[in-house]
Amino acid sequence: MNHEDIEAVALRVLELSLELQLKAVRQMSGRTGKEPEPAPRRGRRRQSLVDLSLVLLTEAARPMHVNEVVDQLARRFGRATDRDALSSALAKKARAGQLVRQTAKATFEAIPPEARP
Repeated sequence: MNHEDIEAVALRVLELSLELQLKAVRQMSGRTGKEPEPAPRRGRRRQSLVDLSLVLLTEAARPMHVNEVVDQLARRFGRATDRDALSSALAKKARAGQLVRQTAKATFEAIPPEARP
């Protein structure tokens, strides 16, 4: 064996040794996969604008125009949103019969929880 062959074998042995050590550390720490663990999420997940709109509509217990909902979202929850985007999202829920129903153009009311599918 020449010097280069010896060096290649030594590096391969070192590589295998390190792989086995890493595997042992992962097993001891309870992780078995080679994938790194995802970073833990900080804090709570923010509620969606549709969820917050549902809170407003439920509390109001009456149909509300999307402009009024947008104003209330900004005032009560500090959440600014585009009127058209919110209207589209609420209309999509209304068409699916989920959470809200559309009573007039850009006007929505909450479906009572007991009446939801």
